[in-house]
Amino acid sequence: MKRLSLVAVSVVALAVLVPAIASGAEATSPVPATGKTDTIYIRDGKGGLRFVGPKTVGYGDQLKVVNQTDAHKVGPHTISLVEASLVPKTKPQRQLCFTPNHICKAIALWHGVKGNGPPTINPVDAGPTGWSTEGNLKEKGDSWFTGQKPNASFEQQVTAEAGTTIHFICAIHPWMHGSFKVEAPPAP
Repeated sequence: MKRLSLVAVSVVALAVLVPAIASGAEATSPVPATGKTDTIYIRDGKGGLRFVGPKTVGYGDQLKVVNQTDAHKVGPHTISLVEASLVPKTKPQRQLCFTPNHICKAIALWHGVKGNGPPTINPVDAGPTGWSTEGNLKEKGDSWFTGQKPNASFEQQVTAEAGTTIHFICAIHPWMHGSFKVEAPPAP
């Protein structure tokens, strides 16, 4: 009788795990939600095009990005998580950013852009779900393309580990960049 119970439990476990493994689902625990939302704004005006947002964001917080610019005037934007060493800091680096073997061109490829065509993948979700993964020239990072709609926004949870500093740029306007540090959630 014990052997039949063990077989039944094994069959049930396989019935649950095999579809999850086949679908590529990861066996990770979800990040606890904090109930807090932090916002990064994409703005134009005095100071030019820029990201305006917090210097720190909590692990488990929602991070919302809001485009407050006129896309018909200045074009759309991306907020693309990239490794710090790839953020273009000089005018020559920004001028080369959208050429092969540079980060802006890589970001376009993450979004499925072919030639001068539109993005076909949006958002780009690399690594664990949520804002967590910085990309480079060989591996995708998390990224969102704003499109042309006024006041477009996108929101997802911050799942990068506490203590991580996240760097981001706009691939279309590579002088726009920023960073935030992920803080541990407050103790209960």
